Amino acid sequence: MSTDHADRLHLTVGQLLEVPHFQLRLVAGAAGLDRPVRWAHSTELLDPGPYLRGNEVVLTVGASLTDPSRCEMFARSVHASKASAIGFGTGDVMDEPPEALCEACDELDLPLLEVPPEVPFLSFTEWFADRLASSRDKQREREETGRILDMVRNGLASPEVLRDRLEAAGLSTDTVIVLAVPAENIPERVDASIGAVLAVEGDVGRVLVNTERHAEELAVAWGGVGGMSTPAPLESLGQGLSESVLALEAAQRGGRAIVRAADLATFQGLLGRLERHQIAPFIEQIARPLEQYDAAHGTKLVDTLRAFLKTGGAVSETSRELYLHPNTLRHRLSRIEALTGRNPLDFEDRVALAVAMWAS
Repeated sequence: MSTDHADRLHLTVGQLLEVPHFQLRLVAGAAGLDRPVRWAHSTELLDPGPYLRGNEVVLTVGASLTDPSRCEMFARSVHASKASAIGFGTGDVMDEPPEALCEACDELDLPLLEVPPEVPFLSFTEWFADRLASSRDKQREREETGRILDMVRNGLASPEVLRDRLEAAGLSTDTVIVLAVPAENIPERVDASIGAVLAVEGDVGRVLVNTERHAEELAVAWGGVGGMSTPAPLESLGQGLSESVLALEAAQRGGRAIVRAADLATFQGLLGRLERHQIAPFIEQIARPLEQYDAAHGTKLVDTLRAFLKTGGAVSETSRELYLHPNTLRHRLSRIEALTGRNPLDFEDRVALAVAMWAS
């Protein structure tokens, strides 16, 4: 049970307090409720440190906590071992945690939880073991589904192999949407009422759902970034898987929340998939000379070019928008060509100019 796996469980001391089965009560150390918890360990040793690995709830009935100095020694040992909390069992030795232990835990921001007499310590380890086993089963299932989805995306398997999984999740196979998110953003425990098939392959997580609204809600809830495929029937799943990954990459590169497949088939969508070094020549050869010329001569070549591109290369419309005589506009366009080697009146050159303006 590694700490890495514990992190994937996403359980904190505060969440453990909310488990009805344990009937826990917080009595000290409230500032540490966000500490992660992975396991429980019972002990009556004053220095349990050598037997702790971190992120445990250390359970004790206080048999050795007979004076304030011992209470402080115990709390400091638990804290130094990076355990997450102390669970103090009442009823066997003491009816409540010692005041000195409470004070030490408050000082260390170490949560101190009161465990009622009817809750045996063994129930903690059984609960954590069951939870860990369930987590591993879910992780294996998601990884297996992720491998199948990659085979479908690469044409090595038919989407039909997923029909049973979709139907078991309550999903229709008539319209399937693929949401791609960073794998680390998919929570370990997902509400069973959510109609979705979850998969993980490498650092990409994929979620199959039926509606764009549902996909968007999950993306927002799970970190706020995602790529969404075009809604399509099950037989077109391969294309949807490719679209979702491209859309996720575009969202991550562009700092956007959610990118849809429709956003990819646009000028901005195409440029957004390019690396910065691929855009650099347009900046250095086109945008920068224009910016430097404007700065040195007080001209507005960049503004003129942006307006010209916005009108689709229409001289008359651009002239009206900028309140310029057409000949003045043509003179500025000639200057732009002289500085960049690209003619704004030529379509292919105008595309290069548009890329430079988008990137700068």
